[in-house]
Amino acid sequence: MNNALKIIDFMKIVEQLCLVERDNLMSSGRQETDADHILKLSFLVLMVHPYLNKPADCAKMLELALVHDLVEARTGDYSLSAQAECPELKARKKTAEKEAILYYRSVLPPPLNERVYGLFMEYEARETREAKLVWILDKLEANLQANRYHDGDIRYWADCENGDWYYQSAVTQKPQIAEQDEEILTELEKIIINISKENMERCGIRNCGQTS
Repeated sequence: MNNALKIIDFMKIVEQLCLVERDNLMSSGRQETDADHILKLSFLVLMVHPYLNKPADCAKMLELALVHDLVEARTGDYSLSAQAECPELKARKKTAEKEAILYYRSVLPPPLNERVYGLFMEYEARETREAKLVWILDKLEANLQANRYHDGDIRYWADCENGDWYYQSAVTQKPQIAEQDEEILTELEKIIINISKENMERCGIRNCGQTS
């Protein structure tokens, strides 16, 4: 199979990202997909990059954003809340994702296969500045989207698997953001946490996820 045919064939896998559903709801009420999340994360990378005080490769960050959830086209989504409550599930996720990225490595033509594999492994290791930044923005985007349903009706979080985790996580500062010492990231986190707190108050929800 020539390179063009292999790329066309791989696009079937990329299409699956448009079908993989996440816990978050869109403002319209429909379920968010991996493709929705990846698009929004990519734009967040593009918008945040100019305001970083320390150097970071924007092109690399965009590549990492595009690839970071690619394995879920084969594995499906594993919600963070479910992983937090079940270490065994987290271990199974790691195994399934490693198998998926190795499969992609085997079906993509070189040098694309090594590029995609390397980007995914870089994101997972979170040792480079770019990978750390994209990981942070991934979490900020997810928290922001979680607050978008029907102008902030976050009561649906309780219906998600281990739903209480969402209420606790939404108002908790992440040490990884403080470690980067970037004003734009600190301000984004502060604003999104405040949005979460305001929505919880309007919905009569305490931090533990219980209604008052």
